[in-house]
Formats: sequence, structure tokens, C-alpha cells
Amino acid sequence: MKFLHALASKLEHTLLLYGGWGLVGIATLDSAGLSMPGVKDFLLIYLSSRNPGWAWMYASGCILGTVAGSFVIYFIGQTGARLLKKKPSDREMGRAKKWLIKNDFLTVLVASLLPPPLPFKPILLGSGALRISPVRFASALVIGGTLRFGLEAWIGVRYGVGGETFLKNNLIWISLGFVAIVVLSTILYRWWWGSGDKDGPVPTPAPAAPNRNQD
Repeated sequence: MKFLHALASKLEHTLLLYGGWGLVGIATLDSAGLSMPGVKDFLLIYLSSRNPGWAWMYASGCILGTVAGSFVIYFIGQTGARLLKKKPSDREMGRAKKWLIKNDFLTVLVASLLPPPLPFKPILLGSGALRISPVRFASALVIGGTLRFGLEAWIGVRYGVGGETFLKNNLIWISLGFVAIVVLSTILYRWWWGSGDKDGPVPTPAPAAPNRNQD
């Protein structure tokens, strides 16, 4: 663990020198397991404040790197997640599998929205281990990244070099905003997929038999 921490620190300082391309590398490595909490967020704000016209490109780079790095963890999970120290019981695995399969898109979306240091990689590992659809997995990451990194890029453009201070001072409110998005997403998700679970069209009642007593 000390080696990985030292490696991440060294790569972080090296990639910071490469601006936008370094941002993509940091986002990729951070999502792939070399933890650099908060670095890509503050670098995104800084670069956006220096070059507002390129803010959308920097945000797109963060999204691209996050998706690429997340798929590394996803594929590790698919191979069996041998790095786990303790194998969960069949009962625990059944609950986790049932929850994640039923809420795969929403779970990944919520996890991608939450700010560091809240855990994200266990969700990625679980998604791969349970073979969640790669398309739905990637779609949730893209949507979550668009909301999160789009907001951070806007903060950089709006507040300039003071954007980092703004983020630190308002992290609680930003987190509450993420929670509101999560709640709304949950409602829409349940409504959308719930409407498709109905067992076919409503049967049409049979026409009434004619009354033969009438003249």
C-alpha cells in the first residue's frame, strides 16, 4: 500500500505538468485504483479558470478518464476479485447481487456523483463481479460525470482562481445538491422502469351478448 501511495503521489506531480492531458491521466489512474482523491476535481477547476473556452474539453477529459479507469476495476471484478481478503457468505452475496442487479444503473450513477472520499471502487468491483451490462455501466458513469465535472468546470469559469476555495467552502451544499439529484433520479428511475414491468396490455372486455328478449 505504501508503494502504491508513493507511486500515485509521484505520478500525480508529473501529470500535473501536462495540463489537460495530465488531467485525463490523473482521472484514469484515480478511477483505476491509484487513489488521488480530489486532485482531478481541483485541477479541473484550475484549468477551467485559466482557459474558460476550453472548460468543456477539460470536463470531457475527466469523464473520459473516469470511464476508462472505471472499466479497469470493472474487468478486475469480472475475473473474480481475488484481491478480496474475505469471501462474503452466500446470504450476503445474494443480497448484494439482488440489490445491484435490480438497481445497477442507479447505483453506479449515485456513486459517480458523490464527492471524495466516499467509496466508489467497491461499486465498480461489484458491477464487474456481477456482470452488470457494460452499456448501462458506461452510461451511468457518463451521465454522473457530466453532472459532476460539468458543475466543477462551471465553478472554475464563474469564480476563476477562487473556484477551489469556493468548492471547499461550499462542499456541503454541493453534496446536498447531489443528494437532491439522486432523489430525483430515483423517482424517475422507478417510474420509468416500473411502467415497463406491467404484464402486457390491459385485456379488452368481451362484448356483451345481445338481449334476445328485445323485439
